[in-house]
Amino acid sequence: MKRSLRLIAMLAVLTALAWYIWRARDEFSRIISQVDPATFWALLGPMVAVPLISLWINGQISRDLIAEFNVHLGHFESYALSTINALGNYLPLPQAGAMARGIYLKKIHNFAYTTYAATVVVTYVSSLALTGLAGLCGLAALKLAGRSAPWQLWTAFAALSSSLIMFTPLGAFLPMPRRLCLFREGLLTLHRRHVLLKIIAMQILLIAVTATGLFLSARALPGGSNISWPIALMLGLISMIAAVVNVLGIEQAAAMGCAALLNIDPNLGLAASALFRLTAIAVVFTTGPVIAHWLSTRKPLSPNSSSGILNNVDGESVNHPGPQSATIAPLPTHTANP
Repeated sequence: MKRSLRLIAMLAVLTALAWYIWRARDEFSRIISQVDPATFWALLGPMVAVPLISLWINGQISRDLIAEFNVHLGHFESYALSTINALGNYLPLPQAGAMARGIYLKKIHNFAYTTYAATVVVTYVSSLALTGLAGLCGLAALKLAGRSAPWQLWTAFAALSSSLIMFTPLGAFLPMPRRLCLFREGLLTLHRRHVLLKIIAMQILLIAVTATGLFLSARALPGGSNISWPIALMLGLISMIAAVVNVLGIEQAAAMGCAALLNIDPNLGLAASALFRLTAIAVVFTTGPVIAHWLSTRKPLSPNSSSGILNNVDGESVNHPGPQSATIAPLPTHTANP
């Protein structure tokens, strides 16, 4: 039922976008025809670097979470799994990326991917809260600069920021939806290990990288000089929120609507978001198959860890008492993609 609703939503969004693009085809043709090749090629390198950096940050977040259960991934190994996760998410099979990552962790590290679901729930909530706070800061910057800061965005980002209450003692008294029922358990785990602040710092960095990517994509297009970094931050945050729905085309529709609220040409917002996403897809589909082959050649780590020392993929010597030492009980299979 849920899969059918997602398919219906995707078809509705894509139909609406197709209708809009056809209706504004002359404007989009003008934008494409006026692209300055020198500017575009000069910005192409940095634009490609953005998804590579984003994949690396996501990989390091997962690496730190998994390390809480004494499973130590190498830096490149965690980046590779992040890339495969992104590659799978572009496939029509729901949760294909998470499934591929889970199969690898079980096969190579004998680690149940669902074991750390509670900590992933915490990073999901912290990401929403940080998105709200970053949005409020961005709107304040726009207001100080004399730019439009619409009340709709203030309301949306304030609502997201309110999720911070879950990190306070008051959060223990809030009724939790089923998807977030593991939040308190995960929060206690991360507090014990003092890793939560590090993950929050990386999430802030990920937000900044996403905003920079949209800023560069806009600057590569005609009229992109009208989009400042704070405006790109708004577009990036709205796109990140829309991406949670995991429906093809929803990010571009959200960016278009956000641009209209900020008195920016909606066509430019849509074009910048589409260019940003196409660059990310190109990076993932170019590097993904090679990385998938490399991961497929990896051999399971020896279960005999009595010495407590194993070599990870980066050649580092790490203390690895084995995933069996994790004491967290098996958790539900629904997980958020960090």
